Amino acid sequence: MAYVWVLIAGICWGLIGLFTKAITRFGLMELEILFIKGVVSVIFLTIVLLIRDKKSFRLKKKGDILYFVGTGIVSFTFFSWCYMKAINLTSVGIAAVMLYTAPTLVMLLSIVLFHEKMTRRKALVLLMTLCGCGMITGLFNGKLMLSPLGLLAGLGSGIGYALYSIFGTFALRRGYQSLTISFYTFLMASVFMGFCVNPIHVVQEITAAGQWPLSILFAVMTTVIPYLCYTKGLSCLPASKASVTATIEPVVAAVLGILVFKEGITVAKMGGILLVVGAVVLMNTGKKGNSIELEEINRQDEEKEKEDEHSILS
Repeated sequence: MAYVWVLIAGICWGLIGLFTKAITRFGLMELEILFIKGVVSVIFLTIVLLIRDKKSFRLKKKGDILYFVGTGIVSFTFFSWCYMKAINLTSVGIAAVMLYTAPTLVMLLSIVLFHEKMTRRKALVLLMTLCGCGMITGLFNGKLMLSPLGLLAGLGSGIGYALYSIFGTFALRRGYQSLTISFYTFLMASVFMGFCVNPIHVVQEITAAGQWPLSILFAVMTTVIPYLCYTKGLSCLPASKASVTATIEPVVAAVLGILVFKEGITVAKMGGILLVVGAVVLMNTGKKGNSIELEEINRQDEEKEKEDEHSILS
């Protein structure tokens, strides 16, 4: 059943392009859409945390808010904006695959920040990702099929998504649970985007267009449900297996792009998609050690919290 939860999460994430195309037709800008998505997600996660554990709202130190500024503003807001731009400037399928360059970027950043070793497997993953992106964009045959801005937006989404894993790792090492990280991520993102857009104007636009049901459904289907399903899957699966299973996302996005939006597909593009997805699978099947290490960190943090609570009670 754990695999089913993760598959549901991947399928829901693959629907982002479908909703983005639908909502942007009503004149809303990317940041305005993200603002609504963030606010709705915060409301739903607040309800979940109130039901499950009110202590999850508590920060261990005030300075820890910087981790969530990183996950919420530097990462989530940036990568989501770039991803939506890439969808509108390129195609749903290509944008999703470009987003999946993130694991390779995480690998490179981890070598620099966490002093992980460059192995043959990692070198092969890097080569597969570069070749896959080259085939998707038409770079190798001298016929670049993407606009420079579309290409930059796609790569930007991958970089921003990669940064989430980096900031998220720091937060996990501080002992925060995944639900807490997500709550503060969307809270920071919503507050930041509230200053970037006119919230009253956004509400008026959505109300005038009668698109509240679609906007709420967008947030629930592409953020709340997939996150909760993925978290449920992680409780029964190693992180490596869960992340591999979630690679159904770009496949779903590509299929929707072809069937719904009549996006063209070539042998080169399909080969590039398979290379990028294959690189993600190859890299994650070799990350057992990292998964075990992270699980051990979380276990030690949970034990420490229990000891602290016991000492306070006694």
